[in-house]
Amino acid sequence: MKISSFDLNLFVIMNSIYTEGSLTKAAEVVGITQPAVSNALSRLRDKFDDELFVRTGSGMVPTQKTENIIKDIQNALQLMQKSVNEPDEFNPATSQKTFRISLGDINEGRILAILMGKMEKEAPNIKLECYYTARDQVPHALATNELSFAVDPFIPNSKSKDTNSMKVFSDQFVIAHRANHSITKVTNLTLDEILKLKYINISNRKRGASVVEMEMQKMQLQPEIALRAQHYLVTPEIVRSTDLCLLCSETFAKKHGLSYLELPFNVPPLEQYLIWHSSDDNDGSHIWMRNLISESFEEVSSTKL
Repeated sequence: MKISSFDLNLFVIMNSIYTEGSLTKAAEVVGITQPAVSNALSRLRDKFDDELFVRTGSGMVPTQKTENIIKDIQNALQLMQKSVNEPDEFNPATSQKTFRISLGDINEGRILAILMGKMEKEAPNIKLECYYTARDQVPHALATNELSFAVDPFIPNSKSKDTNSMKVFSDQFVIAHRANHSITKVTNLTLDEILKLKYINISNRKRGASVVEMEMQKMQLQPEIALRAQHYLVTPEIVRSTDLCLLCSETFAKKHGLSYLELPFNVPPLEQYLIWHSSDDNDGSHIWMRNLISESFEEVSSTKL
């Protein structure tokens, strides 16, 4: 098969079917209709003399032929994407670009004031839209340009490596409480003492444990959750006016003037990752915004010192 007789756009569609596992979702990613994707797949099957994808109850499953060639196709597409990106042409001072970032409320509280201050100085015409996108929807939203970035404690698991990420924040968990709480009179904080406390759990799910709760459950311990709410930013006033305690990051407790104690057992640190689509690796505007977001988180982290 001569490359000169091959429509290279078919490789883009083939990769989208592979990553999305669906003709409909592949159509959304590429920006064409589902019948057009079906037609492209038919042409690909003729070219390769292979089914390439088999329809099953769980989606379009690649054949062995597809598995054998898809990595080379993805590498070639990424190389071509890098070739057409021109990072030196981006000028933040004159750009009117809009960035869309998936942020939870606590990360909005962490960095938006700092980030907007930086943008106001460097890029007065650039706009920012922030909203939360469910974790399992982030890779698709990045691929379709519904999102420019996402910030999340977990990195998407993508078999095609369509997303890249960098750690932008790390902090330790603490127990935040009101001033003069009875727990402050305890000289030697033990597991038994923290189990006597009542806690707030913040989650947008109906059920499920936090990171700290999961570590306690590994030790067969179960903290008492007196309040389950959706947003961290409602908690400071509740903590200050009740005996309820909050398992949160040290920087959050400091920012909101909450008293806090260190946990008497080891817990993995709270980490946040900046996530973007790999096709934007060399895009000048994305590089600029990645650096600005990273710098904003660095300023937050410096408050721990």
